[in-house]
Amino acid sequence: MDVSDGTTPEAPERPRWTRWFVLSVCTLALMAAAAPLIAFSAFNVLSVEATTPIDWVPLRFAPRQAYQEFVKEFESGDVVVVSWPGCELGSPGLARLVEAATGDKSPRDRQGRPWFEGIATGSTVLDRLIEPPLSLDRETAVERLTGVLVGPDGKTTLAVIGFTPEGLADRKHAVAWIRNTIRQTAMIDDDAVHMAGPVIDNVSVDVASNDSLDTYAAPAALLILLLTWWSLKSFGYACLVFLVSLWCVGLAFATMYIWGDRMNPVLIVMPVLVLALGVSGGIHLVNYLVESLAAGGRRGAASRAIRLGWLPCLLSAGTTAIGLASLVVSELEPIRAFGFHASIAVMATLISLFLVVPGVFERWPIRDRRLQSHQEAAAGSGHGGGFTQGFAAFCIRFSPAIVLVFFAAMVGTAAGVPGIRTSVRIDTLFPPESRVISDYRWIEEHIGPLVPIEVMLEFAKDSPLPPAERLALLERVADRLGEAVDASTVMSAALFMPDTPQGSGPLASARRRVVAKKLERSLVAIDDMKYIRNREGGQLWRATARISALRDVDYGELLNQVRADIAPIIAEAGGEARGISVACTGIMPLVHAIQNTLLSDLFTSFLSACALILVVMMIVERGVFAGLVAMISNVFPMILMFGFLGWTRTPLDIGSVMTASIALGMAIDGTLHFLTFFRRSIDSGLEPPAAVHAAFEHCAAAMTESTVVCALGILIFSLSSFAPTSRFSWMLALLMLAALAGDLVLLPAMLVGPLGRCFKRRHAS
Repeated sequence: MDVSDGTTPEAPERPRWTRWFVLSVCTLALMAAAAPLIAFSAFNVLSVEATTPIDWVPLRFAPRQAYQEFVKEFESGDVVVVSWPGCELGSPGLARLVEAATGDKSPRDRQGRPWFEGIATGSTVLDRLIEPPLSLDRETAVERLTGVLVGPDGKTTLAVIGFTPEGLADRKHAVAWIRNTIRQTAMIDDDAVHMAGPVIDNVSVDVASNDSLDTYAAPAALLILLLTWWSLKSFGYACLVFLVSLWCVGLAFATMYIWGDRMNPVLIVMPVLVLALGVSGGIHLVNYLVESLAAGGRRGAASRAIRLGWLPCLLSAGTTAIGLASLVVSELEPIRAFGFHASIAVMATLISLFLVVPGVFERWPIRDRRLQSHQEAAAGSGHGGGFTQGFAAFCIRFSPAIVLVFFAAMVGTAAGVPGIRTSVRIDTLFPPESRVISDYRWIEEHIGPLVPIEVMLEFAKDSPLPPAERLALLERVADRLGEAVDASTVMSAALFMPDTPQGSGPLASARRRVVAKKLERSLVAIDDMKYIRNREGGQLWRATARISALRDVDYGELLNQVRADIAPIIAEAGGEARGISVACTGIMPLVHAIQNTLLSDLFTSFLSACALILVVMMIVERGVFAGLVAMISNVFPMILMFGFLGWTRTPLDIGSVMTASIALGMAIDGTLHFLTFFRRSIDSGLEPPAAVHAAFEHCAAAMTESTVVCALGILIFSLSSFAPTSRFSWMLALLMLAALAGDLVLLPAMLVGPLGRCFKRRHAS
């Protein structure tokens, strides 16, 4: 069977069972034998629920430990907030939902453990306020809850449903149960049910990421196959390179299964990225094989091609793997897992391609117009014709202007790099028109903000402050907290306490004593409201303000402002001398810490990858300055992209943070191939302009084609409704195209100018 697309080669030249062909057959047999195990691993990895943002950081992560302590003392943040038109105080539909979720027939797992650990609604909390011992009038009670559990109209309310660990383990079905129950009990359509909260965020991420994988993975793979066919001009070799790369994608899932890593939203683009990188390497390898065939015929073509291309292919795959592996320094699981498993798969793809493709090529070489062009070039037909050489001539002629423009662009955009910021807010994960953002918007418009800012007052066991003074201090802190975050209502124990009488004189003092006794009875009564906690070391009093989930706010600045505003109040009350301390706690400090970790990861991984790749380039180019010059064309896309994002203050998410290191590793690919042919031409006696022409002739087409394959294959995921996946895709595609411009425009312009003097002719020893 001949898989070539051109004329049939001469029979006397056809080698049959060469050592390379035997190696190819044996390798393919081993890959086929391992395919069932790889398929099993992929199925098990993909069938596991994706991890939640809190799970992205390890248990040893200090902010996560602090959050777990808060959850232990008060309540889990794993809740669903739900409301709908007609969800009002005392509405029958709301009461039926509470009964269904908490009664004897409430949903449970197979072991009989409940999914939910309780429901708080505006109606249930209102009842607590108007009943003894507080006995507020209804109007005052509703006013206290407005903006938190009751809307501005004084009627619309919501339900806050807490999830148990068992409910979280099956959160998709639990959320579906809530939606179906509301549809049946309130007699409304699904579109009218508005749900928000951390559990909804996680389910929405799960659904969006899985939908992206299901919707775009197959079209992306098909596009990569077609582009590989277009590049290689051989459907047989396109399929061969594609299948070998696809096998290595499966290998990435196998390593995930072996290491026990879980699927996460960021990893959904890893299979397509590994596939694109694999076929990109295959295109370069076939290019070297065609070069070898054109130069010396079929016999020994595989050996000659491997001698010619093993180093640049190894270095390009190795630097790509370095860029990916640099992500393992991250403390966030999705980034670490992405870098670790993708780097293994990239190197495995290189090894597999070298074991398979050369032997098959030696048995069934490609003979088409591509080979003819290589033969003409090898025969000395000149380097001056065609678009490629015309473009090379343009870069050489205008090299000073090109270098000046590129360097000016880098300097201008680099000034914006300090303005880079990161975010994991819900509005950065989904587009504005998505269902989850629309639901957040509806609930916040009809009831109030949803993102909690928690302040916790801790009174030591020996603190001399009586309950009345503690309550007064809490009220002052709550008032200042509300002012700092622009919240109309702050939830705290003060909401469930009687108002302290003001004024002086015997009558006022008597009233305050009565209220103080009533307060002590209320402390016991409101313990289940989870705003006061007694523990061995003392007593905790909690105040919760809420801000909009869709508000563009710097969480770090906001938390610092809250701390600065509250500190004087605590100091005035006596502070640590009277056993009083205060802390900002809850989910927001953890979110802020994750955002800081994202920013740290961006610079740490990029700089570590840059340093390692720079060392490689210095060794390969045998000179410090030569290595530095070679790096310029590769770092400029990152400076342009991230400098622009810094200037525009566009927040980076967990997907876009990874692109810098990955793109740097991929950008080196083209640089190495171009410099390989440039160096060989220089060493053979050509002057830099002629050497640039020769490099263009030999590898510009393969560089362009491999970049197009990678960029377009990844770009399909830019259509994803999950914003980090979408941003990762278009940013990486743009960076790859910019890197191609760096390799085929900036690098040649530097090589023929003063900077090119670093690449001196190397004489054979």
